Amino acid sequence: MKFSYCWHRHSSPNLKAPALEIKDLEVAYPNSDNLAIAGLTTHVHAGESIALVGPNGAGKSTLFKAISGMLPIRKGSIRIFGHALGACHHRVVYLPQHSDIDWKFPVSVLELVCMGRYVYRGWFAPLQKKDLQVAHEALKQMRLDDLGQRHINTLSGGQQQRVLIARALAQKADLLLLDEPLNAVDAETRDIVAALLERIKAEGKTVVVATHYYDQEEGRYDGALYLKDGKQVLSGMKKDQRHLGCDHQ
Repeated sequence: MKFSYCWHRHSSPNLKAPALEIKDLEVAYPNSDNLAIAGLTTHVHAGESIALVGPNGAGKSTLFKAISGMLPIRKGSIRIFGHALGACHHRVVYLPQHSDIDWKFPVSVLELVCMGRYVYRGWFAPLQKKDLQVAHEALKQMRLDDLGQRHINTLSGGQQQRVLIARALAQKADLLLLDEPLNAVDAETRDIVAALLERIKAEGKTVVVATHYYDQEEGRYDGALYLKDGKQVLSGMKKDQRHLGCDHQ
């Protein structure tokens, strides 16, 4: 018996539609009446690299979790490549913050990266040769190809962050949601991630990066979305700066 990764079928993307389109979005955590995201309307075109900027508690992680289907939507809609949320599940990958992972969980580096292939194989299905090849290539891109058999708890913080990114790469998604990938990492990891973002953009993939370092990295992105208290704010934007949620010139 095959246990599917999710109950939605995998739909082909509408190449004329935005990679991500959000309308009047409201999101609240279970058993809470307070909105974590309130009235957000925005879009990201395919192939763009966008910074998601805001202080802690602004709603950045909440927005990512809603887009990836981890939190229910109270109102509004999210469409991925023209389809309702979930229909293109395999085309979206969410990289959580380092602190959200249980690093004591008994898996090796390679096993964690291979989890990025479950969306294609289903839970508990045996991995195929191609899956292992993809996982090894992702580790190589992150300069971790010699650490595949190590337990994830034996890695440094920067190496653990790179393992998470390798898992995201192994999914071969078209829309990547990266939650603070450069937070508290070493210089080597920062350089590797910077090069990766350039490569992702060159491949025509779409990436949204939650970051605290936008002032230092502004030239890396096509635009930015500023959040505060779960709402989009535009203060501090340059008049000629393209940003998520406005028409591009």
